[in-house]
Amino acid sequence: MKKPNRFFVLASALTALILLSVAGVYGWRYLLNPCEVDDVNEATTFLGVQLSAYDDLYRFTTTVYQGGVNSPVSKMQQIFMDTQSAAVPACMQTAKDELLSYMETVIRAFRAFEAGEAETTVKAMVDESNTHYDLYRSELEAVHACAPFCLP
Repeated sequence: MKKPNRFFVLASALTALILLSVAGVYGWRYLLNPCEVDDVNEATTFLGVQLSAYDDLYRFTTTVYQGGVNSPVSKMQQIFMDTQSAAVPACMQTAKDELLSYMETVIRAFRAFEAGEAETTVKAMVDESNTHYDLYRSELEAVHACAPFCLP
């Protein structure tokens, strides 16, 4: 019997490795991909609409007297809950969480203002909300930069 040629064994192993790699990429891309570009764009649009409506109420609520914030804040809470219940691609979950933290902190700040808490307490909450807003924006930019190859 003749021994197998080393070149043939090496070429066979290399071919098998390439085929497995291609199959793995195909499987990930079409079966498990958590971050399709169309899904990211759709979720970004939804979150943008929610944020725009929320910020419109935010601006309005800053003009209302202390005893009159309940109604607009209740509407802000509804937008928060609608945003919270929306599904987003796995790679956008951190961005959504930061947006929700921003919204929730603003609501807490208005409730603190309504309750007559110290101005420094309310200002600290507003500063915290701004941090969450900035993190939301940077997370959103990062997802758009890596899609469709983002990892959740």
